[in-house]
Amino acid sequence: MADPEDVLLPVGASAALYDRLADDYDGHFAVAHRAAYDQLAWELTLDALPPAGATVVDVGCGSGRWAERLVALGYRVIGIEPAPRMAAAARRRLGADITIFEQPVESVELPARSVDAVLAMGSLQYSRDVPESLARMTNWVRPGGCVVVLVDSLVALVAELSARGDHEQALQRLGTRRGTWTQDGQSADLHLLDAQGVRAAYASAGSRAVDVRGLLVGWTMLGRDGFLELLAADPAGRLAIEREWAQHGELADLGKQLLAVGRC
Repeated sequence: MADPEDVLLPVGASAALYDRLADDYDGHFAVAHRAAYDQLAWELTLDALPPAGATVVDVGCGSGRWAERLVALGYRVIGIEPAPRMAAAARRRLGADITIFEQPVESVELPARSVDAVLAMGSLQYSRDVPESLARMTNWVRPGGCVVVLVDSLVALVAELSARGDHEQALQRLGTRRGTWTQDGQSADLHLLDAQGVRAAYASAGSRAVDVRGLLVGWTMLGRDGFLELLAADPAGRLAIEREWAQHGELADLGKQLLAVGRC
């Protein structure tokens, strides 16, 4: 059995990688499959958020892509971004419309029950300890608010690796529940999660209810190449099918990403 410390990640270890992406982070999401899951995540998150005027914390706000949309809808936004160049880009983009903590989530101090929602779109999986960070974020939220997270799916990655014939790496990822993302010569380890693990983390954080959905279920059903081919041929039609699949929580682990909404 692995030592408990083996499942923890270094605090702020992904900052260098994300600084490399800061100059064209919007372009990073112009890639078809990223644009697809980003759109699905945005739609489901909007359904979960309290009405405009509420205060939302955007953990891992990056260059302010989502924060800009939230401000335009009338939300007050607090950003948390440990990558200095990303934080600078968000400040240029939003100016006085956003307050940014240029720190890892593990060191940010916000008053308990002081905000209405917390979003962590792809950032929670890079934190040192997922349940610990989720508990910290949940503590910031007023009763009736929500915590929404997007994380990479353990099951979908294992299935993809196995379909490629890389059984050794598939088993390694399954055993360690750890992934690695590499871009522009920088790498960062991340936690890989399944729906059961996400629900358990929310329960330990004190959420009274949690809903977990799979985004891009077709990625696993059709295989990477088959999915990308159909997405290229008919983006709107493929996205409509993925919206339908995302409504079925029992299919969550087949999604390339997991989106979870916890109620406080």
